[in-house]
Amino acid sequence: MKYFGIMLSVFGLDTVTKIWARKKLPLGGKTEIIKDKFYFRRIKNDGMAYNTLERNPKAVLYLTGGLIGWCFAAFCMMLTKQEEKKHLLLSLSVMLGGALGNFWDRIRRGGVTDFLYIKWKKAPIFNLADIAIVSGGIWGLLASLWKR
Repeated sequence: MKYFGIMLSVFGLDTVTKIWARKKLPLGGKTEIIKDKFYFRRIKNDGMAYNTLERNPKAVLYLTGGLIGWCFAAFCMMLTKQEEKKHLLLSLSVMLGGALGNFWDRIRRGGVTDFLYIKWKKAPIFNLADIAIVSGGIWGLLASLWKR
């Protein structure tokens, strides 16, 4: 049950921050938070990372939906082996919470609200769901390597 709680917490936090961003930040605007380093910069991302497939939103919806379904199935199978798969369940909970946050945004709004920008090379504009997906993936990978 705690894994579903983690998933719902990540989903909820992501949803609340996106609501805040849509209410407080102008679309396309940029607010400097840390001089020349970190900005709030709200965009609507119709594609995936770096606007991949932005011209084909249905493909993005089907692809992300399929990936979420596959990850959720793996998550449910691991629930029966909680002790030996604890590290993977935690990382999948975080990843699925983020993935569901972006998926929900995509279904309700036709695209994802991104609003965090770190000025560094070709860094994308992102959101908390993206942070959860990437950090959960790294966490799961490192935990799997550590277990070997």
